[in-house]
Parts: sequence; structure tokens; C-alpha cells
Amino acid sequence: MSFKPSGEEQNWAKQQDIDLRKKLQEFSRIQKLTDIIGEESLCPADGKGLEKIEIDGTGIFIYKCTYCGGIWLNRSDMERLLNSVDKSDKLIRYLSKIFNIKI
Repeated sequence: MSFKPSGEEQNWAKQQDIDLRKKLQEFSRIQKLTDIIGEESLCPADGKGLEKIEIDGTGIFIYKCTYCGGIWLNRSDMERLLNSVDKSDKLIRYLSKIFNIKI
């Protein structure tokens, strides 16, 4: 015995596919933010420009929004930070300075 979806179910499935593709395109647009080095990046929160900042000579970069002050970094830099205690300490000190938090 085989199952054949109704026309209404097929239309629903097509709409779900269209909605998912739209969400993936938006997500992809936002993810491009820091994955493209050398091109001007925009803050995902407000669309303003990001300033690329190296963390104390570590070769790891964060991106700071020039408008809202949001901090962003790409996945590869986050992985490098998580795998290096020294670099993680430098990030913590740098962020505490930016946000004026004593540690």
C-alpha cells in the first residue's frame, strides 16, 4: 500500500520549502559578515560598519560595531581562542577594557 499526499499537503510542503530557503538565505547573508576577510562587513544587529581589531598581537581578530558597540568574531578565530588559554586570557582582558569591567 502506498501513500500519496493530497494537493493541499503538497502545497503546504512546497510553502515550507520556500520559507526554509528564505531563512537559510538570510542566515547565510548574516554569516558572511566575518567570513569574508578584507571586505567591509556590516553589523548583523544594525547594519552599520564594523571595525576589524586584532587582539594584542595574537593574529585573532574581532569585529566591533562602530555604532552599537557589538562584538563579533568568526568561527575559526573562536576555535583558536578556545584552544589557547593564553589567547583566551588576552581576549578577556581586551573585552574587559572595552566594556570597562575590572577583572
